[in-house]
Amino acid sequence: MSHLADEEAKQCPPNVYSETQIYPRYPPPYRDYAPPYHGGTDYSNKYNPACTSFNKLPFPTTELKQGNTFGRVVLCLMVGLIFGASLLSLLLWVLFGSDVPNFQIQTFSIPSFNLTGSTLKANWAAGLTLINPNHKLDICFEQTESSLVYKNYIIDTSLVDSFQVEKNQEMTMDIGFSVPAFNDEYYNTTGAPWVKDMQEERRKGSLVFEMRIITSATFLAGDFFWRRQTDLKVVCVELKVDFPATTGGGTWNGDKKECMLYH
Repeated sequence: MSHLADEEAKQCPPNVYSETQIYPRYPPPYRDYAPPYHGGTDYSNKYNPACTSFNKLPFPTTELKQGNTFGRVVLCLMVGLIFGASLLSLLLWVLFGSDVPNFQIQTFSIPSFNLTGSTLKANWAAGLTLINPNHKLDICFEQTESSLVYKNYIIDTSLVDSFQVEKNQEMTMDIGFSVPAFNDEYYNTTGAPWVKDMQEERRKGSLVFEMRIITSATFLAGDFFWRRQTDLKVVCVELKVDFPATTGGGTWNGDKKECMLYH
């Protein structure tokens, strides 16, 4: 039995290494290698002496500065406020969507018209209907400025005090113009560039005017619940007045009732 053991030892010598032994093309083994891995053995909680010669690198950590944290909080609050305001505006628009009012010319006439040489004395009378098409909103009009225009020249200007049109309602606004309006040089028509053209067209039997209106409209949903203000510019064009006689006033022919609205 011992003879067989000696034969096996000769064929498989023990795995013993010598520090002075030279191995061709291979470096000498390192004595502090970690023990060989054996399947099924857990070394996760055991101390490994083979790692003592290495310097361990610290795990990188990020420290939040106080200034960066405050800036992020402020940014989040701003984004939240903007998003909330946009959502609220969209909701109010869905609930109280506003339609612009409708302006229509109902009457337009020149009761008196006296043009002698280059001096004009005349009166104009206009009646407009304002329609509020909104079902939930009232419209309050601030002081309204109306101008009578002839060939891009402003003949006279009239002011109307503030008024309010209830929802689904309409009202009539009467406007009057006159030349001269006051006894001063500003309304002195002598030498005005448009008087000559007006005199020639008057001889032909008709004159064409234009009326421009500037106002500020406030849409109201209750007294304090919701409101929106916008500026309106209204233009009523091609107001043609026919003169049946060579002297006296004239009457509008009734065309072009709808006025153009800009806002």
